[in-house]
Amino acid sequence: MPPPPPPPGLTPPPGYAAYEPSLSTAVPLRRISGLTKAILILLGVSAIGSLLQAVTTPSAVDSAKDFIAGTIDDDQFNEDLAPFSLASLLTGAAFIALVVLTMIWLYRVIANHRTLDRRLTWAPGWAIGGWFLPPFVLYIIPMLVFGESWKASDPSVPPGDDRWRQNSISPLVFIWWVLYGLVPIIFIVQGITLDTANFSQDASDVAESIEDQQGFMIGNNLASLAAAVAYFFLVRALAARHIQLTGERARR
Repeated sequence: MPPPPPPPGLTPPPGYAAYEPSLSTAVPLRRISGLTKAILILLGVSAIGSLLQAVTTPSAVDSAKDFIAGTIDDDQFNEDLAPFSLASLLTGAAFIALVVLTMIWLYRVIANHRTLDRRLTWAPGWAIGGWFLPPFVLYIIPMLVFGESWKASDPSVPPGDDRWRQNSISPLVFIWWVLYGLVPIIFIVQGITLDTANFSQDASDVAESIEDQQGFMIGNNLASLAAAVAYFFLVRALAARHIQLTGERARR
């Protein structure tokens, strides 16, 4: 218990300091286990969607060739594209949800580090703003945030101790960054062309785009699959490390 204040009218003795709660006792730690599970599920959905897209691409290409050759009509072409289109929709929806949940999850991780008196370079706001600042697609700021969060989540370093800065960053952070930040650049130029064709109302434009970009589509889907898998292991490992640091399971 803190020392009681001096009685009214008396001058505090030399060296007396009134008790003030520290940040770690004044601000509750935020739970991340529920968000972690949701992110891992969405990553599984994203991986399945990317795999389905890769598997259904050859069939979509065959249908596109048949449509261009005039052996099938618009209705048959659209019907043949249904599995590929559904897989694309599934992957896209999972991606949007992942973006939102990742920002909330990472914000809580950084906020907990501050509550535990970790002196961080990246404030909680960077868990959101870092994804939108240049150089955008490269995700350099998120990579740096993940790296610092990994080091700060070291459960062997007590609150207020800066020895966590001496830790190394898990290779999972760099693998994630390569697959999410660097590899997609290879597909950006062709991807813009493909997306334009997909939004076209002309079935002929869509068919020609699919036929011309079979290799790109399969490569992009496999890269997305690898990225989802890498991110799955990064989130799971960082969450386990962070939950051990905060004692979240013990606080249930």
